Amino acid sequence: MCSQKKTLGPAERREVVPHLVMQDGLPVQRACAAVGLSRATYYRVVADWAQRDGPVIEALTTLSVTHPRWGFWKYVGRLRNTGHPWNHKRLGRVYC
Repeated sequence: MCSQKKTLGPAERREVVPHLVMQDGLPVQRACAAVGLSRATYYRVVADWAQRDGPVIEALTTLSVTHPRWGFWKYVGRLRNTGHPWNHKRLGRVYC
């Protein structure tokens, strides 16, 4: 079992690529390959998950305050019945 942490995560790799392009003069394609980052990931705009999932967080918080003894699946059912289109996978990502 390996207890070592990854050397660089995607966020750190994104920061390294511009350095390689500007300082070392590498093309973007080669700089991404050097750090193990796909070019699509490099060019993709980083989304703020808290802003995107704000309505989901607010709805779950409201339900958990008003009905603290309910479980996750009861929250999912209640949100579905009130017309929210979120599936259980998106709610679970915010709930945990």
